[in-house]
Amino acid sequence: MTSSLLGVDGAPGGWLIAEYRPRDGGLSLSFHDALAPSIARMDNDVSVLAVDMPIGLSADGKRPVDSLVRQRLGPRRSTFFPTPLRAVLDHAEYADANALSKATAGVGLSKQAWNLIPKIREVDDLWRHELRDRLVETHPETCFAEMAGSPVLTKKSSEEGRRERMELLSTAFDRPVDELLATVPRKWLTDAIDALSLVWTARRVADGTAIILGGDLDAADRPMQLVI
Repeated sequence: MTSSLLGVDGAPGGWLIAEYRPRDGGLSLSFHDALAPSIARMDNDVSVLAVDMPIGLSADGKRPVDSLVRQRLGPRRSTFFPTPLRAVLDHAEYADANALSKATAGVGLSKQAWNLIPKIREVDDLWRHELRDRLVETHPETCFAEMAGSPVLTKKSSEEGRRERMELLSTAFDRPVDELLATVPRKWLTDAIDALSLVWTARRVADGTAIILGGDLDAADRPMQLVI
């Protein structure tokens, strides 16, 4: 029987983790301030971890997979943020990272992307080659687009957008998710909804039905790919 599957979304102060247990169909949500314990579980009782954070990072800021993702998202392409250069991880100050990005890629590094750097570093530090097919990069809006058959146009920050995504998740897991999400503090609600979409993708990886976009390796041997 397949062991647990995890969908991991960055949240204020840490990570929001959705866990699906195929052995009994259990579905749960929890908050963790670090990712290391979940990665450690992959040696024992977790078979796939799908994370909404870039894993493979290019040297020039151009990942072919990014274009493929934006094509799939169409009118929602802006929800997929530009991926920073791998060299940005070596900088401690935004001004230096931004200057490097401008000089190398021809475009600056957004503050939004810079704010993700600590979590990108965290994933990068924990990545191991033997986890390559099990620790995978994905993206919530791309997951929801696949569930719905087309990009979901409502904003996930709106009540309508949350309701639409909750309905998609309820269909995907063949159970209402409202009660589970009601246990999550309001500040993490959107992250929890996203994490559930990610664990849906982790289940597809385990089932062998996931779509894989891209696949080039970066200079650190990390795959520049996105799984749906």
